[in-house]
Amino acid sequence: MRTATNFAALAAGIFLLGAAASAQQTPPPSTTPPPNAAIRKAIVWKRFDYACAADAKLTVYLREDTAKVLYKDKMYLMKQTVSADGNRYSDGKVVWWGKGNGGFLQEDAPDGNGAMLVKDCNLVKPAPAAPGVVSGAVTYLQRVALPPTAVIEVKLQDVSRADAPATLIAEQKITAEGKQVPIPFELKFDPAKIEPKHRYTVSARILVGDQLRFISDKAYPVLAGGAGSSGVEIVVKAVPAKP
Repeated sequence: MRTATNFAALAAGIFLLGAAASAQQTPPPSTTPPPNAAIRKAIVWKRFDYACAADAKLTVYLREDTAKVLYKDKMYLMKQTVSADGNRYSDGKVVWWGKGNGGFLQEDAPDGNGAMLVKDCNLVKPAPAAPGVVSGAVTYLQRVALPPTAVIEVKLQDVSRADAPATLIAEQKITAEGKQVPIPFELKFDPAKIEPKHRYTVSARILVGDQLRFISDKAYPVLAGGAGSSGVEIVVKAVPAKP
């Protein structure tokens, strides 16, 4: 009888030790969201800046039927309301009336005659982006003068694709009219059309009438990372005259 009791106690001890070890080996529940967990997209607001009376500034952010109006470091969150004239947004206390490229901010009163907070607001149009520029000079080593009718052509091209012709980005044609090398050039381009990862080069040639007299025979890389370039010297070489 005592032997059976000792065996039962031993078995119970082994079971408890196994359960404890199993509990220690069980990893805690993961707090990492599953790969397919829904990701909330960022809310995109359209921004409109206004210059108002007395040099006041006002900014309106619009999204669907909601407006956020920033004036004097205070933000008003408003909902669009029914209006027969212009775009009306209100939070019950303050109302923003947007009419065309103008608007005003006033207290929201039942009769529409609430105290004016700021008036004569006009939309400030963003200034156009400054054009990008690649500048430099075209020259050659031969000791010959250019005739007045000589035309210097300079091109900025996208040469990223090896299996396709280069894409022309900008071009300048300069008539010598007595000027001699080095001939300065300035190629203006739209920065929005430049891809930072693409490859761009400038080239030049000089024509007299319909005859090619000089041409660049090497690539001159520019616009590293999409930025403009200055001080580019393009050396052109003489083309043998046709018999």
